Amino acid sequence: MERLTKKGRGGSKKRDRLQKVKIFAYKTSPWRLVRLTLATRMKSLAILFSLVLASIVSLRADDFEPRTYTASDGQSLSYRLLAPKDYDAKLKYPVVLFLHGAGERGADNQAQLRHCVPLFAKPEVREKYACFVVVPQCPTEQKWADVDWSANTIAQPAKASPSMLLAMGALDALQKEFSIDSDRLYISGISMGGYGTWDAITRWPEKFAAAVPICGGGDKAAAARAVSVPLWAFHGDADKAVNVVRSREMIAALKQAGGKPLYSEYPGVSHDSWTAAYQEPELLPWLFAQKRGTAMVGFEKTAHSFAQPPSETFPGEGPVQPGIWFRGLWKDRRSEWAKTVSNDQGAVVFFGDSITQGWGSLAKDFENLKVANRGISGDTTRGLLSRIDGDVVSLHPKAVSLLIGTNDLSLGATPEVVAGNIRQIVATLHKADGAMSVVINKVMPRGPQPGKFPEKIEQLNALLVEAFQADPQVVFCDTWSLFNDGGGACKKEEFPDMLHPNAAGYAKWTGALTPIFEKLKLSR
Repeated sequence: MERLTKKGRGGSKKRDRLQKVKIFAYKTSPWRLVRLTLATRMKSLAILFSLVLASIVSLRADDFEPRTYTASDGQSLSYRLLAPKDYDAKLKYPVVLFLHGAGERGADNQAQLRHCVPLFAKPEVREKYACFVVVPQCPTEQKWADVDWSANTIAQPAKASPSMLLAMGALDALQKEFSIDSDRLYISGISMGGYGTWDAITRWPEKFAAAVPICGGGDKAAAARAVSVPLWAFHGDADKAVNVVRSREMIAALKQAGGKPLYSEYPGVSHDSWTAAYQEPELLPWLFAQKRGTAMVGFEKTAHSFAQPPSETFPGEGPVQPGIWFRGLWKDRRSEWAKTVSNDQGAVVFFGDSITQGWGSLAKDFENLKVANRGISGDTTRGLLSRIDGDVVSLHPKAVSLLIGTNDLSLGATPEVVAGNIRQIVATLHKADGAMSVVINKVMPRGPQPGKFPEKIEQLNALLVEAFQADPQVVFCDTWSLFNDGGGACKKEEFPDMLHPNAAGYAKWTGALTPIFEKLKLSR
């Protein structure tokens, strides 16, 4: 608009006003909006989102006081400090030291606030977890830990990096300035800061009450030094910047040394695993419960009784649903089921994922059966293994109808891994009641995906038949053939989203299961 109005210079003010009106009308007309390409609109939305995000970060940054620590040798390090909202020198407060990633290095004392730490500035968090948060900024070209990120094996240098030493100096200085609980010093970092976190706890394990390294790594030969430090690590298995093996090998080394670290690995997540990690609803309760010099307070002690635990604690192999949305669903559904355990005794339990959860007409479709729906949308075979005792075995079911596996395959599991977990599920049910029948519904067809569907579904179903065809307590419902359109996909009229059946699909499934249930004599 500015370029066009400059052309009106020398004319009357009235003509300039008319020109502006024309421009406004052009830019806001439906015709103009129609001509905007999708790419242009998406770019505009992206810019708007960035501006909104920047404003949010800016507002939160105002809560973090800019400071500089200067060591006795004159070396200095800029940092930000978030103090407790209503600081009282008579009380002692914990401290969280946060180490940023390589992309936030610099000298503006601002960029390091971009990720994770805005969480601590939220009013509800400040109210519940009154603490100091220290966020130093590593200078450009320096690192929190002087290690070669591209090396196959990380070797910890004999001396800590200059930036790390200054960060520790700032932390020590703050303990002299403020009333701080020295037994509750926590450290967390992402990417380069994840390396820094591992480096710090293996150099000064006696200093920290707990650590949260995210998508980092360290010297596995030095890991045993941190065996006493409560730790919860996070990594995405699709991380191309810092290979997930970095966290895996450190966790393995800690366990080998007798440690009990928590580890959450997100299937399909790339380098940005810190976003999910800092949205974990049980992270802060666990972190702030830890105290130096005492045994680690376990996840089960601080989390909701039906909270989804870290992935490393799940039985079986393969992926665990990584979505943060899943945490709430898992907790809510299982909490509700706990209230009906007595009423659901002896039911036919339908055990599975969203296809089972979505069967809203289940009780109506099987009026002659006592049924219990134990499906959770997004769940995997490892999820079922984790909750089978509380959600299924505790009901002493008359029979179990099982459908699971499509989410595993979607998250990258091989058919062999999924089949192995299903074997464990069935073995658990057999152990609970050797006479109980298990109906395995073959994994249903879904929308095709090159190299994944239908090939992997067909492979999984074949493995299941091979595993259980001689088991007298297992019966198959061939829901693969039932819904196959002839080309390995489901039908749009029965699966509108090409994944979940509609009423017609459920009616068809009911028709396939009814004679099986009748043969098993499961009626009331």
